[in-house]
Amino acid sequence: MRYAARRSAFHLSGLRRSRFPAAARGCEPGIRLEDETGSHTLPGGPRHSGPRGDAGVRSERGLHRTSTAARAPRGLFYGWIVVGAGTASAFSAVVFFNPILGVFVSELHAEFGWTRAELALAITIGSVAAGLGGPLAGWAVDRWGGRWVIAAGAAVLAVCLLLLSAMSELWQLYVLYSTGRAISFAAVASAAYVAVSNWFVRRRGMAVGVVAAGSRAGMAVLPLLVAVVISATGSWRIGWLALAGVAAAIGVLPSLLLIRRRPEDMGLRPDGDVAPSAGRGDTAAPAEVDLALDYDLRRALRTRAFWLIGMALAFAMFAQGSVNFHQIPYLEDQGLSRTQAALVVSIFSAIGALGGLGGGLLSARLRMRWTMALSLVGMAGGMLLLLDVRTLQEALIYAVVYGFFFGSNFMLVQAIYADYFGRRSLGLIRGAFQPVQLTMNAAGPFVAGLWFDRTGSYGVPFALFALLFLVAAAAVALASYPPRGAPAGRA
Repeated sequence: MRYAARRSAFHLSGLRRSRFPAAARGCEPGIRLEDETGSHTLPGGPRHSGPRGDAGVRSERGLHRTSTAARAPRGLFYGWIVVGAGTASAFSAVVFFNPILGVFVSELHAEFGWTRAELALAITIGSVAAGLGGPLAGWAVDRWGGRWVIAAGAAVLAVCLLLLSAMSELWQLYVLYSTGRAISFAAVASAAYVAVSNWFVRRRGMAVGVVAAGSRAGMAVLPLLVAVVISATGSWRIGWLALAGVAAAIGVLPSLLLIRRRPEDMGLRPDGDVAPSAGRGDTAAPAEVDLALDYDLRRALRTRAFWLIGMALAFAMFAQGSVNFHQIPYLEDQGLSRTQAALVVSIFSAIGALGGLGGGLLSARLRMRWTMALSLVGMAGGMLLLLDVRTLQEALIYAVVYGFFFGSNFMLVQAIYADYFGRRSLGLIRGAFQPVQLTMNAAGPFVAGLWFDRTGSYGVPFALFALLFLVAAAAVALASYPPRGAPAGRA
């Protein structure tokens, strides 16, 4: 009896406290007491009961059971597992980006006689559809989490690509490609960034930068992969099948197995931070991680920042979407060969991956708002360099400068809404302005192409794009952060 009493007192005295890897145990770090039945956590972390390894996790949304498949290795915050899966999802979403269809242009023209304008219309339809579907996709991410949205979306991408390998009519291209592009933009890519943003606050810029690097890597690798497959097999249909394999293997499986909605659902905290201890009187969560203080859509719509950020992104997407589509023909007009122009775009994409990481690191020191403004000013400078390109060397300088700032801005676009409005309704808030933004993104290439068809020059559109980047930078600079503190629904 005396031994048992002493042993009980030893446990309850808190001498065997341990801050253990939260993701490895499926719960928040806290004060752990051990006995023969398992681990029990006193206030300061979720309460556990039952045999070790079969503990329920109490979060703000109720009791959740953490499977072993969802646990990170000991000492590794599970949010970084989500980052890895999100990076794979962003890579797979590239299967419906502009450069991919560009690889098929000559093959489809040779077999069916479809013109470049007819093929580009598929991109426009898909971008508009993505904008219209953005709010619905954002609501679905907030409701069910990125795991299911990404997995289901990537599965649809794979099906669309399989059917594209068998198409024989132009309307089939419009239906299948625009459907795939809409889901790629509105669901798969967007959900990956929302999923990662939900797991980080202090390190959000770096985490999202890694995912953005995955997208840039896809831009550099997948067009080359498709070109090699078509060259080796002599069939453009095999090229679509290869992309279907990428969407299924890299898009579906990692998200389905590894992505979880929020750290609170696993008894964790953003960034892997330690839970406040009740014994120290600091049980209140910091404002930036407290979901109750995050904005919902109604509150966000009443802020000036929502509209300024939304319009800034719309102006930037109008310009950058056009540059991405027209830079290869423009470089060819300036005297570069097709191979040299493709090399410039590959370097642009690779440098963009580094820019995403650089922007993430910089945003950890500056506020994300100022990092984005700086990136947009850098993109304006890159446009001025592009206007003056005459040689391969000058084109490579443009690729490095514009690519770096483009990559930084691309990363920030994915995280900026979380930085302003928090994580609670991130998908819905981000999706609310996407109809305008993606419509502008779809209109940019068409407007620049129409100007070139009538004048034979890209000078005026590219100068306009530089101005729009500066206007967007000014809008971001004016978008002061809204106050936090009133719980959502009470403002």
